Amino acid sequence: MDDLKLPAYAGHFDLIMQRWMAAHGVTRGSLAVMCECRLVSAAGYGGRGVNERVPLWSLSKAITALSIASLIREGKLRLDDPIGPHLSHAFAEFGQPADDRLGRITVAQLLSHRSGIPRATDDNLFAPGLVQLLRECPLRAAKIEMLMPRILESRLSRDSGVAFEYTNMGYLLLGQIIEALGVERYEEACAIRVLAIAGITNPRLDADWGGIMQAAGGWALSGPEYLAFIRLLHLRPPRLFTDDVAEFLCAPDGKWMDAKRTTAYTLGVVIESPGPIFLHSGGHNWKQDDAASGPIDEARGTSFVLLPDGTAWFASYDGLSAGTNPQATSELHQALTQACENVRPCGAIDNFPGLGIGHIWC
Repeated sequence: MDDLKLPAYAGHFDLIMQRWMAAHGVTRGSLAVMCECRLVSAAGYGGRGVNERVPLWSLSKAITALSIASLIREGKLRLDDPIGPHLSHAFAEFGQPADDRLGRITVAQLLSHRSGIPRATDDNLFAPGLVQLLRECPLRAAKIEMLMPRILESRLSRDSGVAFEYTNMGYLLLGQIIEALGVERYEEACAIRVLAIAGITNPRLDADWGGIMQAAGGWALSGPEYLAFIRLLHLRPPRLFTDDVAEFLCAPDGKWMDAKRTTAYTLGVVIESPGPIFLHSGGHNWKQDDAASGPIDEARGTSFVLLPDGTAWFASYDGLSAGTNPQATSELHQALTQACENVRPCGAIDNFPGLGIGHIWC
């Protein structure tokens, strides 16, 4: 943090994060703040480096969603396409879906978690068969292809388009579509199609969990890199966004998550209106004593908020997540968002170039 140019208010964000970590027993974390799409502050805590990559968990979904957007830009896909024809190769390799309704789900319904695919069909909230797979296979050797037969055996909990139900399996299917319609594997496709446009060099899936969580939660980036990525949501460069995808991102109608219509789920992100304000949290809670690689006991989380003017924050934290302690993560969300609302105007400081992060390719 010492070699970054910091505005006077950076210490306020640092104090918020340090006090929150102390109050909740969080030993390692990181924080990055962006103002008007410029990086103004970044810090690591508990030995974590300013630009150290951390698992993003479900914040990875936006990377997958924008890779789908790139395929739509190329004319290979449409939001209202049924997914069956685009997954024919996966069905041939892993088995036909047990529920014939799955092939009629649209791309838009997968993106907005309105597919009818259930949150869980097994003993975990990620995908059926994962616990058993990790008993038999070292974590770093586990790949999403090993779970695809079980995913395709899952039955829908309701017809598609009826209601919101958050599911990792839907985004794993989007990853299969990216591989089917492109010439690269999922990791390389996202790196070329999206993350390079955001100015990020040599991005990678997480070394431990990336192979198995892939399109639903597998990416690892630093806080500054993730903020560089979400600049795309604010700037919406035409080389990536068609008009209909930009509208899909920002329009909550038909994508509401709750009966009160306060939040909606669009292009891999939650939105709040008016604004829109983009946000998401990612949580990883896994305890398994009989894993082939040795006992696993992890609780880790990430969060971000992007305000309408391009001001944003990203935080990572070890020891808890929105799943294990929603009140604590809500406290951090509220404190950092309020702080962001009070920093404007932010001056001309931009630390992205100093951390090796380039400009958006428009």
